[in-house]
Amino acid sequence: MLSAAVDRYLAARRAVGFQLQDTEDILRDFVAFASGRADTHVCSRTVLDWIRSRNGSPLRKCIRLRTASLLARYLHAEDERHEVPPQGAFGRHTPQRRPPFLFTPAAVEALVRAARTLAPERSLQPHIYSTLFGLLASTGLRISEALNLQIEDVTLKGLVVRNTKFGKSRLLPLHATTKERLERYLARRRREAGACPFVFVSIRGGRLHRDTVRRVFRRLVYSLGVAGPKDKRCPRLHDLRFYFANQALTHSPCDHDGIGRHMVALTTYLGHSDVRNGYWYLEATPALFAKIAARCENFAIGGNS
Repeated sequence: MLSAAVDRYLAARRAVGFQLQDTEDILRDFVAFASGRADTHVCSRTVLDWIRSRNGSPLRKCIRLRTASLLARYLHAEDERHEVPPQGAFGRHTPQRRPPFLFTPAAVEALVRAARTLAPERSLQPHIYSTLFGLLASTGLRISEALNLQIEDVTLKGLVVRNTKFGKSRLLPLHATTKERLERYLARRRREAGACPFVFVSIRGGRLHRDTVRRVFRRLVYSLGVAGPKDKRCPRLHDLRFYFANQALTHSPCDHDGIGRHMVALTTYLGHSDVRNGYWYLEATPALFAKIAARCENFAIGGNS
């Protein structure tokens, strides 16, 4: 009964655009625990015992409690036998934003070059990863969006990114150099990867999995000396998205209208519905500060602001 209730809850939220992968994993785990106690409805005691039985940080415990509480509220509206767990049972922990690793253009170039040396030599693998990392850095795509790209999504006008976060689709024009590199990769990929519709394929010929990409990315980062296994701030694939956003701002025109146009375009590239969401990705990089300092100096000596 609880399993069917979770199915209904997830379907209702996904119908309005939520993806809920982590939410589903949490709720499936809760249902398995509750079913072991023969519970047919959400019980507060079961929820708290389930959370205590699982490993995780204080923040993770709060996330599990919040996830189960949202389910319970949804079900309680239809059936009052579902209990809403008490809030604050595990304290209150606010998620902390993890500072991004700020890639430089030289570091991105080194990453792409290192990907070209991956084994097996003369296979498609070096071309897959070098193209993928370059595409992430030059478009700001989420890794899930890049791995979901199909060959038909690469058009003369750019990349068609379909049904992404909140069910949005968008068209991303490509820089001439990015377009050329992608076309060269696709020519080889069509010859060697068979009928799989996805742009980026695994060794077995199916869609490339994000966990595999993360392992390769981490291995290359370690080999380049950018970070080590024990470093607290090891680069993530998602940091290439930060890199793209900051490069877009750093190389934008200096006039107010030009910066505004760049920010609107950045919102589209990142797949956001509100320009304010793009500010999350902007960082005070040395290159940006140097540009600001040059503009301030020019203004101080009587130039344009």
